[in-house]
Amino acid sequence: MVREGTDSLNCLTLTLVACQNTPQVYLSYFQNNLKMMSYLPLIFTCALFAGKVEGRVTWNRTKLESFQAEVVTTTSTPPEQDCPGGYSLVGDKCLLFVTFVAEPYGEARQFCHAAKGELAAITTATDFKNTIDYIHANGLSGTSFWLDGSDEAAEGVWVTSSGEAVPLGTPFWAAFPNGQQPDNAHENEHYLCLSSSWFLYMNDASSSAIINFICEATIQKKTASAALAPFGPSAVGGRVSCPVLFIEVGGLCLMFVTWAEETWEDARRACVGASAELLAITDVEVFRALYLYIHQDNLSSHAFWLGGSDLASEGTWVYTTGEPVPMGTPFWGLYAGSASAQEPDGGTNQNCLAITGEGYFNFRDYSCASKFNPLCVYTG
Repeated sequence: MVREGTDSLNCLTLTLVACQNTPQVYLSYFQNNLKMMSYLPLIFTCALFAGKVEGRVTWNRTKLESFQAEVVTTTSTPPEQDCPGGYSLVGDKCLLFVTFVAEPYGEARQFCHAAKGELAAITTATDFKNTIDYIHANGLSGTSFWLDGSDEAAEGVWVTSSGEAVPLGTPFWAAFPNGQQPDNAHENEHYLCLSSSWFLYMNDASSSAIINFICEATIQKKTASAALAPFGPSAVGGRVSCPVLFIEVGGLCLMFVTWAEETWEDARRACVGASAELLAITDVEVFRALYLYIHQDNLSSHAFWLGGSDLASEGTWVYTTGEPVPMGTPFWGLYAGSASAQEPDGGTNQNCLAITGEGYFNFRDYSCASKFNPLCVYTG
């Protein structure tokens, strides 16, 4: 987990955003947890001031006497879906972001059980990105959250409460140039959280940490949702067969030019000569598939150029196709200075995008004169 003695603090961010969930959820929890009765004055006080918050349940202050809740329906929660009261549809999951109270891991699970759910399980890259995007869109990026996951039963074997494997590595877990989570730094860090100190990447923490949490309920009526497909060179997904030297990864035909190390410009020219382009990653599932393939095919000692740069305008990262490079979590890696920070950080000296073994294959900026292997995507 956290290095240099800061481990126990990384997941301790507390943001008390009160009165954003169904009163019935709170009452059920209070009935099963008498210690929580001390929060009742806070709940009633908040009811006097709570306004409408998109995608959440808020109390109508004109109906305080009857303790009624009204659900604010937004475009992000289609009327045809049916999440339990207080839960919001995030991707294809019904999630409840509990920010009015913080608890240790065990008590957080009890709360979710009382709310007819369980701590939220994140097992796909799409679920991870949807959750992070929702947190940012709702102004909760300064908040850490418990998730469903532990290696308490067997060190290093991370599973959810239902026994499903918690995915390890990129793009899920926080990664610095000198190490990636989980690392059980204090030898008692067996529970999964999203750490606000580490830009909402996954982190291992002690069960005694007091933080907020996310509950998940079973969606009662799933609606069809189409994943956004990448465009440009990445639009060739779905190929059954690829040309010689190209291999299908994540629905794309990729060529890992491991026999040559080139500058970024020369790498791009090498791809163009093979009817290809430097890879543009815009889909987090492609990103995950690429990470898994690199490790499965023993390519983790290599560093690969991607098609992104901010050469045209410092700080504005675009691919050679014109597509914007996705920024922030879960794509860009972290680095440690006086405090943890997120790539890109190289200023005008590092204007080209690469993924490297030492960077745990997160996005990082490098000097365009560096020599890495080209990673090409077939364009036909």
